Amino acid sequence: MGSALLMARRKSSSSGMRKLVHTCGVFAIAFGATRAVAQASASDAQILTPARLKAIGDSMRPAASRTAQLGRGDGYTYALTQRDSSGGIESHRDWNDVFVVQSGKATLFSGGTLVGATEVSPGEMRGGMIRDGEHRAIGPGDVVIVPAGTPHQMLLDPGHRISYLAFKVAAASSGAAAGKRQPGSL
Repeated sequence: MGSALLMARRKSSSSGMRKLVHTCGVFAIAFGATRAVAQASASDAQILTPARLKAIGDSMRPAASRTAQLGRGDGYTYALTQRDSSGGIESHRDWNDVFVVQSGKATLFSGGTLVGATEVSPGEMRGGMIRDGEHRAIGPGDVVIVPAGTPHQMLLDPGHRISYLAFKVAAASSGAAAGKRQPGSL
């Protein structure tokens, strides 16, 4: 399916939220979430300020990986995720992942071929190994797009942390895109 795309390194994370809201809107349109946006009225708009995201992050209980679900709609979900350790290898047949790095740094290992994984639920693969993938550094302001079906893993050096907004957007050809299924945990 190709490797993940690393885009839009912002020079300053302090100007981030307004640019982030704009960028996420562009990605939602690009991935076909326009149906959900078009059905929503202006009163359905949700704005998460940097202060609110910080408060949510500060309220999360310590763990190797923590996720606070922020919202969901027809064909998409979004959450705040914090990691203190590397994640497992995974691939999602029906979902594109979009990560917007808020703070910290990690290495994204993605692409190549997934070998020896286990299907833990329909279209959701975990474990195994990635053969011939790429390692790329990610940090604050980066927007990472992992197309559906692309194996990926977030790797952290010991003692490091990363915080990012994670959007799961239904792949155009999936049952999820037709609103038949929502992603599991982010």
